[in-house]
Amino acid sequence: MISRNDIRVVPRSYARGALLKAREFVEIADTAVSASRWNGAGLASIHAGICAADAALIAAAGVRSASKDHGAVLELLRERVIEFSSIQQRQLAGLLQKKNSVAYDQRLVTDVEARQLFDQAQRLVAWARDVVDAHIG
Repeated sequence: MISRNDIRVVPRSYARGALLKAREFVEIADTAVSASRWNGAGLASIHAGICAADAALIAAAGVRSASKDHGAVLELLRERVIEFSSIQQRQLAGLLQKKNSVAYDQRLVTDVEARQLFDQAQRLVAWARDVVDAHIG
């Protein structure tokens, strides 16, 4: 359970900035995939998904997670964002599950992994855009 100390109330207008970051990261991931830079593509995709989750949560609920555990955002999204379906939950959980190994392990990201992460990120960013548009126009 996420504690109140791990939740920050923020203006819903901040959702646009989080969405911009998500779009930038997905564009960087796209460039990296095109250049066969699998590690960069993987990490940029993960960050795109995290920013997309933030954008949707801020737009729909006016809060964001401040927890050091990125997984805490899943709980907040389930509780506060009606548009957060099992599809988005699987996509975001998949990205978050890979975060530490992609960012910190010595094992390199494969092309298959990078493409999967990129696909999940693209879908989450499109979903977040729809949530932001629905809640703040």
